[in-house]
Amino acid sequence: MGEPSIAASAATVSNLATSEGSIVLTSLSADDRRRAFRDITSGIRQWRIWWLLGTGDIRSRYARSRLGQLWITVSMAIFVIAIGLVYSMLFNQPIQQFLPYIAANMVVWALIAGIIGESGTIFTQSESFLRQEPLPRTVFVMRILVRNTMSFAHNIILVPICFLAMGHWPSWTWLLVPLGLGLILIAGFFTALLLGLLCTRFRDLPQIIQSIIQIAFLITPVMWPAESLRGKAAWVVNYNPFAAFLHIVAEPLRGIVPSAWTYSLAVAAILLLAAASLPLFTRFRARIVYWL
Repeated sequence: MGEPSIAASAATVSNLATSEGSIVLTSLSADDRRRAFRDITSGIRQWRIWWLLGTGDIRSRYARSRLGQLWITVSMAIFVIAIGLVYSMLFNQPIQQFLPYIAANMVVWALIAGIIGESGTIFTQSESFLRQEPLPRTVFVMRILVRNTMSFAHNIILVPICFLAMGHWPSWTWLLVPLGLGLILIAGFFTALLLGLLCTRFRDLPQIIQSIIQIAFLITPVMWPAESLRGKAAWVVNYNPFAAFLHIVAEPLRGIVPSAWTYSLAVAAILLLAAASLPLFTRFRARIVYWL
């Protein structure tokens, strides 16, 4: 028999979420809940392991290159300048306003897309660890959060440089950035837990996730002004959870206080992710090693 098709895998995942959904929610024993809770708390407490793994991934990615980890910043700078110049002319926007807009959005989007895109391989990439050491599964979830946060830290340097170069001074709203960043990381934790589990079981899902990220990038106001969608089309932004997570960090960087609706949508998305990921993780946590 050949590999299952993408459609078949998607149907199987749907069955897991529907036909087995009641099993997940009703057959969880107290021991299952206790082990899952211990896995999460123990994984978070073992910060030295996931910190070393995450930072080690960044170092190994740029090992023996002359610029090293500075390539993260350089690559983002080249992309922001190129896209900013072209799209400012395309949308007839002043470069002094549009380039900071692109810089703030792209830095935040790189964090969001990085966490989602790498979530599907957190357990398969850590197969050697999982087969040899009884480490908490959440150690590897935290690993990708550290890895992408380190990349974000390299990229965020561009934002004040770009703002100052375009004649803008940082605003007090930058104090809201840690709040938005914290919400993104919490959502990233539950997203990685959910997608890591499903993608370990269904190996076609990582390709589907990459396609979804590309679609989300196009319908989220990353490289185009959100104000350009008005009237009936405004729902594309107003009810877009990707846009909400983008705005709770990017808008404070641009001197704007995010609306209460934006924060509410982000919190609602976190609650939905937690409601979907925690029961599945509790039920199938022990099977991850057998799926590798």
